[in-house]
Amino acid sequence: MQLVVFDLDTALCQTSAMDGLAMSSAIKDVANCQIEPESIRSIHDLKAIWYRATHRVATAIELAELRSRFAFHLRRQFLIRPSIVAANYALVEQVNMLQHKPKTVVALVSSHTTPVLQMKTRAIGLLSDSLPVSTGDDADSLEGILQSIQTRVKRSYGFKYEESTLIASCSWREAASSQDMKHVLPADYIVPPEQFQTGRTASRFGWTRF
Repeated sequence: MQLVVFDLDTALCQTSAMDGLAMSSAIKDVANCQIEPESIRSIHDLKAIWYRATHRVATAIELAELRSRFAFHLRRQFLIRPSIVAANYALVEQVNMLQHKPKTVVALVSSHTTPVLQMKTRAIGLLSDSLPVSTGDDADSLEGILQSIQTRVKRSYGFKYEESTLIASCSWREAASSQDMKHVLPADYIVPPEQFQTGRTASRFGWTRF
């Protein structure tokens, strides 16, 4: 058995104008200071965003509140601008396909809250209702999030997997190494060509038989 984990924020649904606007508003709410939305290139490292905006280290309580306010403002952005989603649809389709591959468990991680993960997966057409997930609600570090998802999979599926792989940006590399996970960049990942358990593959446009 193998575990394949995808980071939603850097592999499947990259930072877009909506994320920048939502994070800028969240910083304003929690720290009462301004940061330009256009300057936010990535949203997974909340500590770095906070430090850049405030020039001080955030407390655990401040980071938790920042995650909460970001989720609130992102929900508003999805209502206002539902068509502006920066998704890697080619990789999303591969994730949907991989869920039907035998002897494979697919999981998702995100450094943000579970509501944010749910909003984004729905927006990009990712079939995620049955997938194990771990988010910033479970741990306040990337290492902790990866440890959480591996523990959750072992408890839920009751097996020891032979190999675990993380598909995420290079910012996750050290965290993956600390958890003995193989790290693969999104651009380099290809679903192995073995036969799938079902005679069809998933697509955001529907099911395609082969």
